Amino acid sequence: MIDLYLGGSIGTWALEQLPDTTINAVLTLDASILAQARSRDLTAFEVNANEVDFNPAEIGLSVHYPRLIKQPLLKRYRKMYNLHPGYLPWGRGYYPVFWALWENTPAGATLHEITLELDKGAIVEQVQVEYSNCDTGYTLFTRVREAEKLIFNTYVAQLLRGEELPTHPQVGTGTYHPKSEFVKLKTSTNWREMSSSQLLDLIRCMTFPDYSGMELELGDVRFSLKLETMSTE
Repeated sequence: MIDLYLGGSIGTWALEQLPDTTINAVLTLDASILAQARSRDLTAFEVNANEVDFNPAEIGLSVHYPRLIKQPLLKRYRKMYNLHPGYLPWGRGYYPVFWALWENTPAGATLHEITLELDKGAIVEQVQVEYSNCDTGYTLFTRVREAEKLIFNTYVAQLLRGEELPTHPQVGTGTYHPKSEFVKLKTSTNWREMSSSQLLDLIRCMTFPDYSGMELELGDVRFSLKLETMSTE
């Protein structure tokens, strides 16, 4: 059995892939994931996992769980793994798909061991995802998501059997960005000092249909800017 640490739509997807008998506990901060787990009579918690008293499985798997796993919880597991939407060591931290596109660094998905250092654990598997200057944040995101699902499906059976997966260390410095850096760029960029091509690139990289785009003010009005793909027919 396995403990699942889940967040977002891919967390919902991951939960749907596994039979009830393979899941020891579900930990999430997402009310819809909690409801889904409890509808299946699974043991589930909607609180910070570091604050929960429960009997863990030997293996834990995080799929977009939005909290750091602290040492007291981490040491209760034989191994914990994380499915990350970045091509580590590139894209450590928050919003790796955006940063790959904006900084022109490698994009992809990685399954790695969880350690006390954020996104620095040894790598089990990676899939690199190519992109071009015609990609928006969303179009790249959709391909990274498919890479994550591929890795999940490749290794989940071994994780459920309690196998310790072979790993190799991360090589190089890569990149790291905290959430605050993205928010500042999104909401407080001095766009008047940018060239038109730089501004267009930033808008392109921040285009996700379900989220506001780059934000700026014109007079007393605040706008959200995104690109919309037009049909070629």
